[in-house]
Amino acid sequence: MNLKIYSDLRWPSATGIGLVKEEIIKRLPHSAKIIDLKLRTRIGSPLSPFEFGWALRHAGDVGGVAWSAGFIPPYPTKVPSVVTVHDLTHLHFYSSLHREYYKKILRPLYKRCARVICVSKYSRDEFVSWSGIDEEKVSIVFNGVSDIFHENLMSAQFDFPYIFYPGNKRNYKNLARLIAAFAQSSLADLNFHLVMTGSPCAELERLSHTLGIKDRLLFAGVVSVQRLAELYRGAAFVSFVSLYEGFGLPILEAMASNTPVLTSNCASMPEIAGGAALIVDPLSVESIALGMRDLAEDGGLRSKLVELGAARVKEFSWDKCAKKTWQLVSACA
Repeated sequence: MNLKIYSDLRWPSATGIGLVKEEIIKRLPHSAKIIDLKLRTRIGSPLSPFEFGWALRHAGDVGGVAWSAGFIPPYPTKVPSVVTVHDLTHLHFYSSLHREYYKKILRPLYKRCARVICVSKYSRDEFVSWSGIDEEKVSIVFNGVSDIFHENLMSAQFDFPYIFYPGNKRNYKNLARLIAAFAQSSLADLNFHLVMTGSPCAELERLSHTLGIKDRLLFAGVVSVQRLAELYRGAAFVSFVSLYEGFGLPILEAMASNTPVLTSNCASMPEIAGGAALIVDPLSVESIALGMRDLAEDGGLRSKLVELGAARVKEFSWDKCAKKTWQLVSACA
């Protein structure tokens, strides 16, 4: 008989959590069946856990496990639940209301879960410390890297060399310092450009204008996965100097694309990089600028990091991630 796995599948594929959800579900064992609870509230709604629990209580002949690829646990029911907590970003970079919600609502619900999955040792340690949950109930399951980044051999074509930033523009992504460091590095004088995914941002454009590099900042817009892979492959290096990440998937996507990585010395990023990236202090514009300069000018360093990155990325795969996830989910049935 198939194991019934009741799930919240609202996460869009364009999001990090949506990607994790899709890659894991692709590898669902034949002995299991996913049942979409079709929750109707928006993902960020404070009512999500309550609707999740209500849907479980009305799912009919339950007898399965609830699994959430996101951070939202269900309001307690008799159904054992497994939830993946990717990070605690809301505690650091959002409002006091978010922190209170995590403390008063989510923390007690996490304690009722049969199992919590975190995506890095850093995330697990931070989550255990904050939640007070027995660390034996909190497992580490690393994310993987999609095949397209390994398989793609096409490079984005520009008339200039470029540094690539893949990601959103949330404040903890540290983009103001990234742009300031690019200006300070003087790489713009060598015709390097800074290419970012996403639509133009007025605040960042004003900053680049003030720093005299407005014509060296390019927004690539919303890109397909194929185009993203090409942007990785064509870059001189990827600069991902975030202030906080629970995992840092762009680090591995760049490595899979044979592209050197510049990243931060904090949160999970050194753990995921595993010695195969150039590490800088994301709070120091000078440190980021020096790292950029080193990677732009030192071909030997770039080659070394490409070689180390190619070895490092082999340690991560969606097959491993899905297999361990489904083992943990099945064990809670």
